[in-house]
Amino acid sequence: AAPGERVATPRFDVAVAPRAPYHSYLPIRAAPFALWQRCASATRVAAVGSPASATARKQSAATFAHGSPVGSGVGAGVAPQRHRDTRQPDGEAVEKTPLQAAAEPTSNIAIDGGDLWSRARGTREELKEIASLASSTAASAPIIPQYFPQRAWLWRQWSGTIVRRVLPREVIWNTAVACSIALFLTMPGPAWTHPAWRMTLASSLSPLEKVWLLASSLVSFVLSFFLSQAYSVWRNVYSSARRVQGRLNDLGLLCAAFATRDAATGSYTSEAEETLRTVARYVRLFNILFYASVTTQFAPLQSPQGLDALIDLGALTADEKDGLLASAQMHNAVLEWLSNLFDTSVGDGRLGVSVSRLQGTSPIALQMALQNKLVELRSTYASIPDQLSGRMPLAYVQLVQILTDLLIFCTPFALVHSVGGFGAVLGTSVVTLFHSSIVSLAKLFLDPFSNEAPLLRDAGIVGINAATLLQETNVGSERWRRGGGWMPEATRPVGRAQQPDEPTASPRHEGHERPASGGNPQPASEALQELQGGVVATAAASGFAAAAAGGGAGDEVAIDGGMGDSGDDGTS
Repeated sequence: AAPGERVATPRFDVAVAPRAPYHSYLPIRAAPFALWQRCASATRVAAVGSPASATARKQSAATFAHGSPVGSGVGAGVAPQRHRDTRQPDGEAVEKTPLQAAAEPTSNIAIDGGDLWSRARGTREELKEIASLASSTAASAPIIPQYFPQRAWLWRQWSGTIVRRVLPREVIWNTAVACSIALFLTMPGPAWTHPAWRMTLASSLSPLEKVWLLASSLVSFVLSFFLSQAYSVWRNVYSSARRVQGRLNDLGLLCAAFATRDAATGSYTSEAEETLRTVARYVRLFNILFYASVTTQFAPLQSPQGLDALIDLGALTADEKDGLLASAQMHNAVLEWLSNLFDTSVGDGRLGVSVSRLQGTSPIALQMALQNKLVELRSTYASIPDQLSGRMPLAYVQLVQILTDLLIFCTPFALVHSVGGFGAVLGTSVVTLFHSSIVSLAKLFLDPFSNEAPLLRDAGIVGINAATLLQETNVGSERWRRGGGWMPEATRPVGRAQQPDEPTASPRHEGHERPASGGNPQPASEALQELQGGVVATAAASGFAAAAAGGGAGDEVAIDGGMGDSGDDGTS
């Protein structure tokens, strides 16, 4: 199946994921220097041609052919580990380890975690649990792990820290290797073991210490810059997620502020109340489907069975589910629904500016303000998958991994002559702790939503809690409707609203007429209203056109409404 085509599976139709815009990579080291395998891979690709041709398509077809969903629910137990090696003369399907199967990832690892079947994996009970978590209005955890700034408290922490990931694995392993090297080079032994030769070998390693000192400065500088760049990726994704939340809150605020009200009670009319409830539901549905497209945690909600679970919770209707599956656009289709709902609501009077109702003019300014917010929302949420897919080039990550591994590997050889065996072991432990912690932390920063947690074997260290984002937006979708459900008398309109059959002539210009463009007389008040309406429409349309022209996926927009309660996006 070619990228973009749809293929039939025993459960439902799925679309073949398109290739990543450039080479993706795995942020793991299953064995020492495992990331170096990409060198041989790149050489092989250069010899046989681009992997974006028939090879990738055949591998995708083989994945669907040999890894179709099985088990209960929506493909529980899917493990597409069999891949057809097109370089084999007989073309037989061969078994590969998970690392070999993902040696040349063809999808955006930061979005799907290297698992093309993430949307199809999960039982019905798991889908209900995921849908309930996404539809909840109670934040289950902070958006990121919180902390106290006291030194004593920070030193006592173990869970959720980078030390917990590095210390039991890399530090202990490298310390054991350093002990073996130090014992071999420094410990005396029987004559037949030639201890003098080993002592001489240790002395001959003294020039390596000078090279190691120069290289350590370079590696430390590269690691510091690499960590800074990785953190900027994490911060940009976090800020974009908060801006998406802010734009959704803006839509709820504008709709609640301009919904039609009863002049006597200040409450919403029944039609306006229903419109606000529909807007809030679409806001929640859009947010759920969007994060289902960029996180593996909520990815199963995009499947037909996942949509059924959302129907059971009242997030959408059966007709809306059919429309989403027919269009295959998910959250993009919901954004179109919101746009059309705003247009019809302003047109039939469910939403409108009070001055427009009193003066009988067109509420074009409100309509353009709402559509402008939708354009800002589109450009903001589209930047998140763009940032995830282009988080860091493979060559950069591989270079950092190679430099770090070589420095740590050479540490015991470089230090054994100057500081002795014990100093070499201790120095190796310290160097491993510092440098491996920086590399591991940078890789975690490059996975903002913890989509690669199964690969990194750590979740929640620096990951953004997508469930909390959904739950905060669920609360915010109803906040403005409930807050504006009743208005005090001081905020209600003074006087009576103009009736449709009454003339719109201004008292100041009553009776005065001027020639129209066709020579027929036209009341001055009507001409003034027409001119005012044209100015408002032109100004609003100019702003909307400017936003649409600059609304690319990576455009920056104002950060002014992120968090649910404070309105901050977290960058201040």
